[in-house]
Amino acid sequence: MALTVNINQVQVIQNSGTTLSAYVIHYDLSGQNCTLYWALLDDNGNTIYDGNYDVPSDVLVNWGSDDMVIMTSLANSMGFVIIPPIVDVPPIIDTPTS
Repeated sequence: MALTVNINQVQVIQNSGTTLSAYVIHYDLSGQNCTLYWALLDDNGNTIYDGNYDVPSDVLVNWGSDDMVIMTSLANSMGFVIIPPIVDVPPIIDTPTS
């Protein structure tokens, strides 16, 4: 399962990335080591830059069930800013009440 967050737009060469996605590629059962594969994606979901990230042990200790702990650590290490998802809300249509 991939972990995905929206980020402030970043420029990589001639591409713009708006989404940071990651998944675990290594986790030892002692909970001491974890490595993520991460990808910076454009608006169409295409990978424009990727790599691996060794999650620091102090982050692993605080991980628990909240994946945002991991994603925040990854984003901070890359200098990215996580932004809340944009939710499309349908327009309110006034209807006559009479």
